Amino acid sequence: MAHKDIFAEDIQWGQGTGPGIQYARFLLDEANAATSPMVILSKFEPGEIVDPHTHGCNYFEYIIEGSQMVGKVNFKAGDVRWASAGTGYGPITVGAEGCTVLIVFQEAAKSNTIPLGKAKAKLEVAG
Repeated sequence: MAHKDIFAEDIQWGQGTGPGIQYARFLLDEANAATSPMVILSKFEPGEIVDPHTHGCNYFEYIIEGSQMVGKVNFKAGDVRWASAGTGYGPITVGAEGCTVLIVFQEAAKSNTIPLGKAKAKLEVAG
């Protein structure tokens, strides 16, 4: 496919890891899904908290609107975060106005959230 248009009203939103999180995923190379870069639009409701985690590939995030506190650093609309594969961060606490972000993962197959710290321990106990 050489060209694809998706209008705002046609975006397919999925439910994220928390009740106040929505996301839409887009592969840049649908024919090679595992190695393709993946773009994600995520919407977070005010006050949503995402536990500390990492990803298995490089990660780029642009804050479109709203704000989020990542650890002790506040990011607002127009700010950029970038982390190398395996770099831990969080928790992420969404500001009072909510937050919408554009995320780019280097490889779709390595983009899954890998819990860290207490979030990882909770999973190990439950598993």
